[in-house]
Amino acid sequence: MKKKEFERMLMMERETSAVEAALDRVGSHSSWWLWGVFALTTLPGAFNAMHIMSYVFLTDVPPHWCQVSQLQAANWTQEQIRNVSSPEASESNCFKYDWNYTLFASIGYNETLDYISKATHKPKLIECLAFDYEESSPKSSIVSEWDLVCHRSHLRSFSQVTIAFGKFVGGFLFGVISDKYGRKLSFAIATLLYMTAGPLAALVPSFIIFNIARFTIGIAGSGVYETSYTILTEIAVKRFRTLFGCVFNISYPVGYILLPLAAWVSTDWRQLQLYISLPLLILMMHFWLLPESPRWLLSKGRKGDAWKILEKAGGIDRDSIDRQERTAVIERVSVTDQEEPEGKSAIQRLLQSLKKVFSLYGTSEIRRRIIVCYIAWFSAAMSYYAIALNADNFTANKYIYCALNGAVEAPGYVVSFICLSSFGRKPVSSLLFLISGSSLLFILLIPQDYQMGILLMALLGRFCISAVFAVIILQTSELFPTINRNSAIGTSLTVCQLGAVAAPYVVDFMGGKEYWYLPSTLCGILSILTAILVASLPETKDKPLANTVEDIDNQSEKVSFLSFFKLICFCR
Repeated sequence: MKKKEFERMLMMERETSAVEAALDRVGSHSSWWLWGVFALTTLPGAFNAMHIMSYVFLTDVPPHWCQVSQLQAANWTQEQIRNVSSPEASESNCFKYDWNYTLFASIGYNETLDYISKATHKPKLIECLAFDYEESSPKSSIVSEWDLVCHRSHLRSFSQVTIAFGKFVGGFLFGVISDKYGRKLSFAIATLLYMTAGPLAALVPSFIIFNIARFTIGIAGSGVYETSYTILTEIAVKRFRTLFGCVFNISYPVGYILLPLAAWVSTDWRQLQLYISLPLLILMMHFWLLPESPRWLLSKGRKGDAWKILEKAGGIDRDSIDRQERTAVIERVSVTDQEEPEGKSAIQRLLQSLKKVFSLYGTSEIRRRIIVCYIAWFSAAMSYYAIALNADNFTANKYIYCALNGAVEAPGYVVSFICLSSFGRKPVSSLLFLISGSSLLFILLIPQDYQMGILLMALLGRFCISAVFAVIILQTSELFPTINRNSAIGTSLTVCQLGAVAAPYVVDFMGGKEYWYLPSTLCGILSILTAILVASLPETKDKPLANTVEDIDNQSEKVSFLSFFKLICFCR
């Protein structure tokens, strides 16, 4: 048995080298194929961006006040109703006076004012059970559709948590599916979910079903994103890996810019949801055009399928390859594969898949790497979304603010690529976290009335944290071996969603008019602490991708928490 395993390892190494060489030829002679794969894998990012940030528009809170059905039936105007029932002349009220509104309806508005002026004291305030809204069209947002104000205001943030929690589940679920059954099948399943749940969310009659649809959108979005990136990472050769890793998210700012345009022409939230969901049908072309990862096929012993993809891409010079030797290798591996036990139960397959995920924590070195990556992803996600969702505290026009977020994000990817071309992953990601955190903390020094200064600091933080995403996803993919690389990215995206889950609560409950600076301050402190941790990771620039856990253990550079101070000394 050991002899067979040894022979299998030798054949795997030989075939891996051959595939690496073929991929190099693709990068040298058929780069059009690589750019085609890049275009296919990056496209879904625009839809992810629109669905995530649609929260800003779907949950718009219009001016609201308590509904008084008796006075409405008597044809009182909204202004008259508010003058009588509201405790104060503000845009939003959660309480009303406990007057005898049936009496007021019978005597009319002018007599009611006379009655109130003669009253020795006003009655107690009672909590509103129903509301009226000042909006251009009825039920223009989910807030007015389902009364998500006052004692139900926490449900407004819940609508963002559901999509983030869906991405949390999707990161784990599709990481397992992708590693077990293939990157392309994982993408196809996620895409079908996406195309179904998106339009469904616009048609549902209840808030509960709406959140189930949002949860499914999150699952699908995470599956599409992580599978696409893994395919691109495993196909890209060394000279394209940094470029593709940095600009992979370039479609996200496109989505952020298109979203406010769609919101501007929409009359209500259901129309907006359809506008950002129906174009998902374009992803159907991926079923035929998107290739499977040759590296994954190789790891599963499907050498023939891997070679077919590379031959189709034009990466193989048939005259220079000893086809007889390659055929012999494939046949020998096929025989070995047939000796493996078949007919495993579903539970056994699930346990085997979970074992692959848990292998991320199998050695102390890999555990340290994945923990630092988790913290980095969480910190980046919370800052990224907290800045984006905090529009009300940074500017009055959410349409312009959302578009500006996209406008500053795109250059962030370009800057990250320029930096990574000259410097390693570690110093670039650490420095970006540091600048982002410092800019968010600098907001504390700016007077609240100076909105332009606050906006500029927030956008600088957004610029840097967007660039961070381009670096850490590349860094994460290079820190782990092929056998569980997708699980590393998938679980990192899962933890990333915890930051996305926390962001709306940080903005809505920590912030507010009185403590508007708390969300940005918390994100700033966390980003600076993360900069220190990220500097402890090994440098992966221009290093070959590891294929096994043993390759990681044999690497000379390990996680060192003293690296941050060494990095500072180097910069000086």
